[in-house]
Amino acid sequence: MDSKKVKELDAKYMGVFKRYDVVFERGYGSTLVDKEGKKYIDFFAGISVNALGYNNTEVNIAAVKQIKKFMHLSNVFYCEEQVKLAKLICDSSFGKKVFFANTGAEANEAALKLAKKWGMVHKNGAHKIVTFTNSFHGRTIATLTATGQEKFHGILNKKYPGITYAKFNDINDVASKIDDETCAVLVEPIQAEGGVFTPENDFLKKLRQLCDKLGVLLIFDEVQTGMGRTGYMFAYEKYGVTPDAMTVAKAIGGGLPLSALVAGEKIMDVFEPGDHGTTMGGNPVACAAGNVVFSTVMKKPFLKAVHAKGGLIQKTMRTVKSSNIVEIRGAGLLQGVQLKSGGAEIVKKALSRGLIINCTGHEVIRIAPPLNITTAELKKGLEILGKILEEGC
Repeated sequence: MDSKKVKELDAKYMGVFKRYDVVFERGYGSTLVDKEGKKYIDFFAGISVNALGYNNTEVNIAAVKQIKKFMHLSNVFYCEEQVKLAKLICDSSFGKKVFFANTGAEANEAALKLAKKWGMVHKNGAHKIVTFTNSFHGRTIATLTATGQEKFHGILNKKYPGITYAKFNDINDVASKIDDETCAVLVEPIQAEGGVFTPENDFLKKLRQLCDKLGVLLIFDEVQTGMGRTGYMFAYEKYGVTPDAMTVAKAIGGGLPLSALVAGEKIMDVFEPGDHGTTMGGNPVACAAGNVVFSTVMKKPFLKAVHAKGGLIQKTMRTVKSSNIVEIRGAGLLQGVQLKSGGAEIVKKALSRGLIINCTGHEVIRIAPPLNITTAELKKGLEILGKILEEGC
């Protein structure tokens, strides 16, 4: 099917996405190829999903091997690939137990539900959740309400109850939003979708101390920052703060739908049979791929390379001569270039020159390529982006 036909048929898809004018045919490594044979360096990775790029041999072999056994198995039965991945996650983190779902929103829904049950049982029915302005936690009604960006709330005729927003990096504001009915604080270690905002002045450590003092759970949304994205397996390690629970998604399945709620010792047994569930979550094929991704990313040399590539991005972008650049921030291979204006046009121009980038909240160019992108590919992509910015686009 040619590009024109694909675009015509797209009229049958609900118009919830603004498509870019390109139809991709295949991918390999950190490269995508369109229907006309043009190659693109991918600095987007499917919104931080394709941790090991496209057509990764080991991921493909694991997925196909499991497909030949069975593609789906009800969660009322034991699943070898699922329990192997759960053990890997727990052995490599603070986690004691794991619940698998399909998406970051589902994992965050489970986290909110877990926190509310904990509050009901252990804190006199406490049910309120504090989240943060500029946050993003998903597209369901509860997670969209938890998302601290008003632009996403227009579709909500009535918001999910009990959500309060605090200012990121302002511990006094957080303290003012917590009361006796608060059961948890949900925070992204780095606000990726909101504009790649990073924690300042030991904010996360102070947040941990505050939650401990007031008897409130601390939950990290590591949907984007987890799985090696920051140069650490999980971002909580980078900031030296251990949450009571965290959510992981996007990269964990290597491109297949998979997410996880990871619970620490304090709340690992709050859920009982029947409290929560999923039909498709923890799919055997996705978990098989996840075992490969996790085992690859967790190795110290791999994470060290991610950290180094992040340093290369910062160093290179700081040499770009453009008055449009306000700030460069981020960690590892989650970097944001804050602009004064024109982010959307820069994305389009980059695409025309064979570079896939993304503009997220507050005019920020987000750079989040596959974690195994080569240094040569990274340099080439940064050269393209730098020239566009210097041209004054």
